[in-house]
Amino acid sequence: MKFKTIFAVMATFASLMLLSCNSNMAAEEQDETNVASDSARWRSITPYDIKNAVELFNKDWMALAVGTRGDMNAMTISWGSLGELWGRPVVIVYVSSSRYTYEFMERNQYFTVTAFPESKREALQYIGTHSGRDGDKLSEAGLTPEFTELGNPVFREATLAIECKIIYSAPFDIEKIDPDAAKIYERGMGVHTMYIGEILNAWER
Repeated sequence: MKFKTIFAVMATFASLMLLSCNSNMAAEEQDETNVASDSARWRSITPYDIKNAVELFNKDWMALAVGTRGDMNAMTISWGSLGELWGRPVVIVYVSSSRYTYEFMERNQYFTVTAFPESKREALQYIGTHSGRDGDKLSEAGLTPEFTELGNPVFREATLAIECKIIYSAPFDIEKIDPDAAKIYERGMGVHTMYIGEILNAWER
């Protein structure tokens, strides 16, 4: 009888351990939820549902993010546009060669732009004035990266996320820029490169 009792206790303990492991695995899987499958928080939209680009970039500001898990960077942008090129819906962004994000844009095929509520204006100000070279500025700003099925970063706090594939890039030719506009480069700013991204996915909440 003693052996039966011991065996029963061991079996019960093993069952409890298995339940605990399954619960931990489920929690880990939930933490890894990506944008496309998180239907409770994000819903897919078309490029035609996106609001006026002048408001998004110039008035609201956007965050440009690029890279992969463990190797990404983001910056605030107020230059950008939405439109159509070569029969594809596109986002166009501009990144100075002096920005840390430029290195990521040059070695990655994709980028994202995200919009935030007004309550995150201070966070956007922070990531736009601090470099990722100097530390984890996203954490300092209170922004939480999450990733699409393609592995590209967006932000949990955002209200709009647009995922793009780079289909063309080229640096500005300063000699062809209006002289008044070109004065920005006289203060030591690196020349901007234009990146045209085909819109692959867009989500809002």
